[in-house]
Parts: sequence; C-alpha cells; structure tokens
Amino acid sequence: MITIFKVIGSAVCHQMAERSFILQGQQLPVCARCTGIYTGMFFSMVFFVIFRRLHGNRPYSTKGMLLGALAFIPISVDGFFSYLGFWESTQLLRVVTGALAGASLSGFFLLGANFMVGAENKKPIFQSFGEQLLVMGMTLLFGIMIWLNMGSYFVTSVIVALGIVYFWANLIYLILKNLAGNRILPFWLLSFCGSFLIIMTIGVLRQ
Repeated sequence: MITIFKVIGSAVCHQMAERSFILQGQQLPVCARCTGIYTGMFFSMVFFVIFRRLHGNRPYSTKGMLLGALAFIPISVDGFFSYLGFWESTQLLRVVTGALAGASLSGFFLLGANFMVGAENKKPIFQSFGEQLLVMGMTLLFGIMIWLNMGSYFVTSVIVALGIVYFWANLIYLILKNLAGNRILPFWLLSFCGSFLIIMTIGVLRQ
C-alpha cells in the first residue's frame, strides 16, 4: 500500500521529506501543502456526493463567491513569497493554506462545468454560506490534526489519494462538459476512469 500511495502522490507532488508530514513513522504521499489541498478536495467530494451536488450549476451568492475567491489568496501569498525567499513557510502554514484552497476548488470546477448560459441554473452547489464554511472547517480541522500528529498514516493516505483522483476527475469533467455541448454522456464515469489512468501513468513514469 505504501508503494501505491507513493506512486499516486508522485503524480502531483515533489514529495520532499522536509516539507512532508510523518505519521506513524511513514512519510505521507504528498507534501504538507498538497496534503491540505487534496484533503480539501476529498471533503468536498464527500459533501457533494452525500448531498447530490455533483451536477450543481447555480452560481454562488456574492458572499459565497467572495469567500471562495479569498480562500486562494493565502496559498498564493505564502507560496510566492516563500519561494522568493522572503520567509520560510512552516508546515502548519502550508497545510492550512492548502486546505483553504482545496476546500474551495471543487465548487468552482463544478460551476465552470455545469453552468449553462441562458438557462435557469437552479441546482445548487452550496445551498448556503454555512455549507461552504462546513467543508472548509472540516478540512482545516483535519489538517491541524495531522500537524499535531493525530492521525493514521493509512487513513490519511487514502483520503489524500482519493482527493488526488477527484482533483483530476474534476479537471477532466470540466473539459468534457465544455467540449460535449448538449450530448449526454456518462461524464463522471469517464472522468474518474481518465483520472486514474493519468495519475498511474505519470506516477509510474516518475518512479
């Protein structure tokens, strides 16, 4: 299992040991920032599946759109300025900024894929501002627990791996929906199959 997680993680992350969390004596499959991002994708996926929002197309409220957009500022600022050497980021900062971005990303993917110009777009992605905060809060809490070394290597790695698969599936889904026009296809099935194929191909090539 450790090898499988490593292969999946290598498809999206540098996997530098000094920037990664260690749980139960094992290095997680991705770095701290990617751990935040892909756990955010995972919790978004769980929320959207449970509440049947994968076909949501209704634009966010102004407040919700602002929250989603602002969530990407911390990761941009910390990543950019730490890369330039203005400061050295910490593991906590990396996982928190990653979590904020990851928890917000999937909703924008869905909006970009499902929104129909000229249509009513009544299916919500988030029913309320509180639902956005819930997904973001769960991701942040999980990230902080990992930072505190409170977690299982196996469970965390499974969550991260599923988040990576869901991230690529979102990207493929967005492309397919915009290319297909009005055609009806099993978009999510195709997206997840394509996601797994891409991840395994890149991961194996990087070993």
